[in-house]
This record gives sequence, structure tokens and C-alpha cells, in this order.
Amino acid sequence: MTNFEGRVALVTNSEGAIGVALCKRLLSEGATVLKPDFDITSELGWENGLSELLDKQGRLDIIATIADAKYATPKSIVDTTIEEFRAVNRDNIEVTFLATRYGVLKMREFGNAGSIVHIAPATATVGVEGQAAFCASSNGIRMMTRGAALSCCEAKDKIRINCVQAGQIENTSQDEVLANANIPLGHKGKAEDISNAAIFLLSDEAYYITGYALPVDGGFLAN
Repeated sequence: MTNFEGRVALVTNSEGAIGVALCKRLLSEGATVLKPDFDITSELGWENGLSELLDKQGRLDIIATIADAKYATPKSIVDTTIEEFRAVNRDNIEVTFLATRYGVLKMREFGNAGSIVHIAPATATVGVEGQAAFCASSNGIRMMTRGAALSCCEAKDKIRINCVQAGQIENTSQDEVLANANIPLGHKGKAEDISNAAIFLLSDEAYYITGYALPVDGGFLAN
């Protein structure tokens, strides 16, 4: 079993199915779990809110972000407004960027290394009609993970950054978006399947893994 005793974790979008499962697992293994009480779409929110949230903790070891914003109803690219496209990207890739940027700065300030995992839909690799922004932001998170991981390697700050690509998971945006997908294993995944993968990547057991995108999708991306 992994052990997060004494470590401080920050989890965004913690109220969804995946967030609940991940927070429960982190807590069960000894971590202190924090949930942002500031506007996570705002740069000012991260600048001020993160410091206030961590003042009493004195450290930040783990960050997990969960991207699940999509169009309310599928739309063709010609029917999609720039406002709709920007809104999905803001809630997905921009929040992931802000969490990474300010999280890395705080981890460096505290000087205790760290591990970051971004949970993004499997549409980062396979397109889905009617959800252009969902696909674009998912792929952006996957590639930003790689670039940010290499940046931390160059800085020698001992911060690892990885990504979990979630397939058709019950009670998530991916469940609806991938409703007609061919899943080789023949069934949907559960939120716990994603939290299990995230926990591994966040743990010391994955100390030699960074910049990796791990599919947890029942074989969807193997099609």
C-alpha cells in the first residue's frame, strides 16, 4: 500500500465522482487533503488563494487536477461560438495550467519536491464529434504535462508531473461523450479505476516516472 502520511494534497474539482474517489483514497492513506476555496479559473485567485490555503500547512506535496468540462449538448464546429469554445478550455486546460504554474512555484518555495497528476479525458488522443473544445483541451493537457515535466527536470526541483487519460467512466463527462465508443474490455470503468492510477503516479513507487500519459480506458485507445 502507498503511504502519504504527513503529505499535503490539493485536489481541484473534488466534488465529482473521480474527485470524491481520489480524495477518499488520499485521506485513507494519511494525506491532508485541501480543496481550493478560491476561484480556480482566476490567476489572482491562485496567487492569493493558494498562499492563504497553505499558510497553516507549510508544505505542498501533491496536486491533482480533474478536467471534465464539455459543451452542454454536442455541437458541430460551425455551430460552436468562440465563447463556448473558450469556456470549456478555460475550465479544463487553463485551470490545469494555473494549478501547475502556481503549484510548482509553491512546491519549490517549500523545497520538498512534489508530484502532480492531471486527469484528462481519453479524447486527448481520439476525437469525438460535437465536442471540439473537449478534445482540444484534453490534448492540450496531455501535451502540457509533458512540457511541464521536462521543465521541472531541467530545474532539478524533483517535481514529477504525469497525466491519467480517463476513458468511459461512470458518472463523469466521459461517460456521456463516449457512450457509443467501442470499449474492448466490454464495460465502463469506475471512478476508483482512475483514482487507483492517479494514486500510483502520485506515490513514491512511481519515482522514476514523469511526463507520462497513462490510459485507463478499458482498451479504448488501443482500437
